[in-house]
Amino acid sequence: MDAEFKRKILELIMMPIDTTLQITKGTTPIPFFGNLEQATACTISLNPSDREFYDAKNNLLENDRSRLCYRKKLGKKDEDKLSEDDAEKVLKECEGYFDKKPYKLWFDKMETFLRAFDANLSYYEGSVVALDLVQWATTPKWADLTDHSMSLLLQTGLPFLKELLSYKKFKFIFLNGETAFSKIQEQLKFQYIEQPVNDGKKNFSAYFGEYNQSIVVGWSIYLQSAQGGSYDNIRKIAGYILNKYSQHKTSINSRY
Repeated sequence: MDAEFKRKILELIMMPIDTTLQITKGTTPIPFFGNLEQATACTISLNPSDREFYDAKNNLLENDRSRLCYRKKLGKKDEDKLSEDDAEKVLKECEGYFDKKPYKLWFDKMETFLRAFDANLSYYEGSVVALDLVQWATTPKWADLTDHSMSLLLQTGLPFLKELLSYKKFKFIFLNGETAFSKIQEQLKFQYIEQPVNDGKKNFSAYFGEYNQSIVVGWSIYLQSAQGGSYDNIRKIAGYILNKYSQHKTSINSRY
């Protein structure tokens, strides 16, 4: 990894928690999930789930149950700035996230979509990395944050994401669900086209665009919702979107 960009990652991780911003207590920022250097594609969501650090009963995932590095493990309080050594430990666990105890309830459905779209794409094999518009987990979830929290979290999160996408050129950027697509498109300001999709039962939209030489592929169905349905249904959704993407690509090529 480039030394200058790594320094920016470590500076992000070293930040103390601003307790006025509804950041989940005891957590550390997550610059990315997985192997950034190896990945050829990424997914971008709004921000990490607090389930990365806490279980459904709000118990901290510690020791063998942990998914990522948390502040208690480092002996640091929320208001403490982390040391560079601490930040290196956090970064190492972010890079090895999919080798440990990933939040499969969320990632397995995305993995199913990715594999159906392109058999070479996988979080678990290191070809896809997960990014976020904001790198902090929050409690409550993003949609329930105050405008003040959203605004200030974006002030640090968005520039970091843009810098990462400038540093690392991906073939594909995938955006899951209408909310994630609209919010991320609003912030990154890329041009796109919308294609209607009908699977015989329901209508939804596929979106295709480009950002910093990466192909953006999005869709309006949130795969982890009831509308996304079973794993077999997610594979079908991926097939419909892949078909629309192939048509879109052919249309672009025919212009030149």
